Amino acid sequence: MIETKASRLQALSSIVAVPDFVVIARDDSHDLNLDSSCRYLVRSSSKKEDQEEFSQAGQFSTYGPLDSEMVSASIEKAFLNPDVDEVIVQQYVAAAEWGVAFCFSEKSMLVEYSSEFEGVTSGTVNPFTALLPADSPRYQKLERQLLKIHAQFGPSDIEFVNLENPQFVQVRPITRNIHYDENFVRLKMQLQELQSSSWGENDLCRILAERDSQSRALSKIYLRALKEVYAAWLNTKVFIPHQPFVKISEQYFMNRELEEQITPGFFKIVRLSFQMPRILRDIKKQDLTRLSAPQLMQNSILVSLAYELFKHKDAMELREEIRRELEKKVPQGKLAADFHSDNILNSAIEFDRDKCLWKQISIRDGQGVVVVEGDFDTGPYFRFNNQEQEIPPGVIVITNHLYPEIGKYMTNIRGIICKYGALSAHVAILAREYQVPLVIQAEIDRYE
Repeated sequence: MIETKASRLQALSSIVAVPDFVVIARDDSHDLNLDSSCRYLVRSSSKKEDQEEFSQAGQFSTYGPLDSEMVSASIEKAFLNPDVDEVIVQQYVAAAEWGVAFCFSEKSMLVEYSSEFEGVTSGTVNPFTALLPADSPRYQKLERQLLKIHAQFGPSDIEFVNLENPQFVQVRPITRNIHYDENFVRLKMQLQELQSSSWGENDLCRILAERDSQSRALSKIYLRALKEVYAAWLNTKVFIPHQPFVKISEQYFMNRELEEQITPGFFKIVRLSFQMPRILRDIKKQDLTRLSAPQLMQNSILVSLAYELFKHKDAMELREEIRRELEKKVPQGKLAADFHSDNILNSAIEFDRDKCLWKQISIRDGQGVVVVEGDFDTGPYFRFNNQEQEIPPGVIVITNHLYPEIGKYMTNIRGIICKYGALSAHVAILAREYQVPLVIQAEIDRYE
């Protein structure tokens, strides 16, 4: 007997929580007496999808969420496709998270999720990630249920809703090996637990990286000097967040909450501009060798403002002179790394905790996350801007999202370069099955 989406869902419902559903064959009545207070999803089920060799992921229609009175018409619409054998009508769950789990084994599970409905499967987001098993309480309930599913179905691709008290809406076989940078996924998982959702690599971060052996004292001296300089010259109180820096291997990022405080507003810039020539003259008169480390740091901050805000020509040279002297007076001691990464990251880390998605995190070489290896550098390229465009044969598709409509062109295109996207998106699954080169979370500007 060939298993289908419908038959697997029926088996799944016997071992874990599944939203209420009914399976309808072609000859069945569409009068389901549905609850008008609920919304529903209408999913196609076919013997030509979700099989051991090919999944055809996302290529058969799903409609919804729908009000109850719209369900019957959507069932009829689904059955217009002669390859659809059955239709699943399933209650829609207004979930906090929607996600996909690749369960390779009991000891290896990759999870991607966001709070956007079908954001992961449609490839329209750069989702939060997790590797299970994990110590984090956030994933323990999901992990226990995934282990049950794996015990019955073996290696599986599982769609779920909610990390807390999860329910499961689909299970299909994993049809191809899935390659991903485990170190990068684990780094993202660790960053997701931080209090701040935004980090930037600025000049101070580069100072700490260049003088890493003195970073513990340098960071403390800087934060103290920063408060004093801004109070004295800008009449501003600077509040230091609980975690002002994050260190990833030898790379430093500043908490954006702090960085925003130290960016003066227009009127303070105007006020400072009148004072800056005198400040620089006074600093040049000083014997730097006689100044303490905190005094040198205050001068360094003031000279940095002169360079960054007003482009004083001699400020850069003076700043380097101050920093060389500062280096002589700062004791040894390294800040411990919060996380370790094999990759050098780009200068911005930003995520939306509420939506469970990444706004910015990428590897510095701009290549992104390679899902299927291939040649991405020798075009021709085609910019896919909306789902209604026809894609010509023999091109590398450049797109913001892994729109499901791209799936029907898999046999004719040479590759896909995507700005966002997820490892578990339907088009990513198809790319593996057809061996179409695919890179996601890439900087697409250089191709355009």
